[in-house]
Amino acid sequence: MYCELHNHLYGSLTAERLYTIGKRNPNPRWNLFTDSYEKAYGRIIDPSKFFEEYDTLEKFSKLYYFNHRGPFPEFQAKFNLIIALVPFTIEEMKNLAEQIVLDHSRENVSHTEYRIMFPPNEERDIFEKRIQAICYGLIEGEALALKEGLNIRSEAILSLHRNQNTLENYSWLKELMVKDSLVNDRLTGIDFCHIEEGFPPKEKEDFFNRVLSDNKQSPNSALAIVYHVAESYEDKTPFSASRWVWESVRNGAHRLGHCIALGLDPNYFANSIRKESIKERVDQLKWELRFHEEILKFGEYYSKQEIEKKLKECHHSPISNQNIEFHFDELTIQYLRTLQDYILNYIKESNSIIESCPSSNFYIGMIHNSTEHPLKRFVENKVKVTIGSDDPGIFDTNLRKEYSKAKEMGLSEEEIETIRTKSFLYTSSLLSGRSKSS
Repeated sequence: MYCELHNHLYGSLTAERLYTIGKRNPNPRWNLFTDSYEKAYGRIIDPSKFFEEYDTLEKFSKLYYFNHRGPFPEFQAKFNLIIALVPFTIEEMKNLAEQIVLDHSRENVSHTEYRIMFPPNEERDIFEKRIQAICYGLIEGEALALKEGLNIRSEAILSLHRNQNTLENYSWLKELMVKDSLVNDRLTGIDFCHIEEGFPPKEKEDFFNRVLSDNKQSPNSALAIVYHVAESYEDKTPFSASRWVWESVRNGAHRLGHCIALGLDPNYFANSIRKESIKERVDQLKWELRFHEEILKFGEYYSKQEIEKKLKECHHSPISNQNIEFHFDELTIQYLRTLQDYILNYIKESNSIIESCPSSNFYIGMIHNSTEHPLKRFVENKVKVTIGSDDPGIFDTNLRKEYSKAKEMGLSEEEIETIRTKSFLYTSSLLSGRSKSS
């Protein structure tokens, strides 16, 4: 049996199911898809002829699946096809949750946690009804599975927006959990996903402290903090992206989504040029000075004098919002490995778990081959890790296939089995302190 801890509910829609839903929907929100698709792929799609052009499931699937290496905006354009075609009515949300739970039970998943996300300016009444509908759909799905002799526990994680109504939506959720026992039982975590760029984890420190404090005061409704980080880092170097993982752990995140920049072999960046803002660079340099002695325990690194000189240069820059180029020569690669090893050890010594999603990371992380995948390095550094399918509908995968990919990366049968069994110890309820392991 499998434990699925990184899965987005609507990203679990199969091509066939989405195609059926879309053809039934009289008013798709086409602009949400067509605008982003044109921007990402440079191709104009005519909504008035959509189901004429994509008149078979095979053609639709080719449009829907994200099975190439490309940056996050290209993936998001594909996900926006879901947002455009699905009506998101209360009844539809319940039915969808029900069917997806049943699907996963048939794939030998016995515990699963689905991430759900709503528009940032959702009215409170609709916000609550949608959460309730999904939670009710989860238990209905379990009932259907039980009729087939299959046991599965399904829970939900609310994905909050990084920059809009975070505290308000969290407060609404906590109040709903008080008055609705079903929501309290099934909603076990909060998440931050979508675009990372421009939203450093340090800005969430006070919010994380609020959640962790609430967990201590009300352990029966405690929520795990799960956080997408270092998955997409187009605006920064892997040095800074790795630091963002460190900051997330320091803030108290229970599980970390992806962490691609931290686990990639530094040689991946050989001879490349990365850019980041002076502001980001200053944050990185100050952090390196603060933890310089600890970093040096894991290998050679820039001297304090070098870091202080670079910091002084940044402070004297006439344009504070300009980007700095970073050239990855042999020495830079060596120093990146040192930094990564320091942070990997920091995570190993913490209680945080990394959620690694093989297919998703290959494509969005634009990884060239199996040996470069971060999962292997996480395991080699004895970091606690679980394997997830992320958006199995869009990636045309399932959890069993994701475990098979781990074998292709060179993980042993014993290592893979350890990940599978220990994943059941990393559920949101256990990590938040709501439940105790047996």
